[in-house]
Amino acid sequence: MKRRIPLQPLALLGLLLAACSADPNHVVILNARAPGQNCDFSDDTKYVTDGSLDLRPYLEGGVTLATTQYRQIFSWENNLQRIQTSVNGQVLDNGTGNDFIADSIVYEYQYTDPSITLATETANLRAVITAGAQTTNNSVGADLIQPAASAAIANSTAIDTKAQTLLVTFQIFGKLVAGNSLHTNKVTFPVSVVRSSTTPLDCGALGLVPNGGPCGIPGRDQYVSCTKP
Repeated sequence: MKRRIPLQPLALLGLLLAACSADPNHVVILNARAPGQNCDFSDDTKYVTDGSLDLRPYLEGGVTLATTQYRQIFSWENNLQRIQTSVNGQVLDNGTGNDFIADSIVYEYQYTDPSITLATETANLRAVITAGAQTTNNSVGADLIQPAASAAIANSTAIDTKAQTLLVTFQIFGKLVAGNSLHTNKVTFPVSVVRSSTTPLDCGALGLVPNGGPCGIPGRDQYVSCTKP
């Protein structure tokens, strides 16, 4: 059954969305899209409420690797209208003035391991959504675990004994083509982080390959494991 999420604040392991009172949310981030079988995140009617990441190291081509990043795709829309502006017959704005150009994304973290405090991180972002654009054909990606947070979590030991919950809150900033500064609503997405083993998994020794699921990323939303090539 198709339905669109009535985005309300949920419990700790839900997808949380909060509007910013200082700025009307003309550009709105909505549900977190499910990857689908091909990891194309193309269907805005299929969504996820949380994710998980296994940081267990694995061997690939003789190199020890570990997945420490988590990229998620979100639906978004631009509720501003495409309006052409003319003065004395001269077109001053052909309707693109309300297109939103994102230039940065700010991440904040809450983490259940009390021994680690994760600072706010900012990343550059280049994304455009036109005025009037709806969620069906419009999405934006977010690298939820930024470098400093990733390093701090990977260097800790709490994830070796128990899964820890990382709440990632992010907000996108940018400008309209007309020049006005604008930002989206804030979105919080929970990721359960664990290291199922500190021993590198050698799939090659078994004639297998690391299992990356639909997105080809070992440890994303599953434990690091081996599968047939």
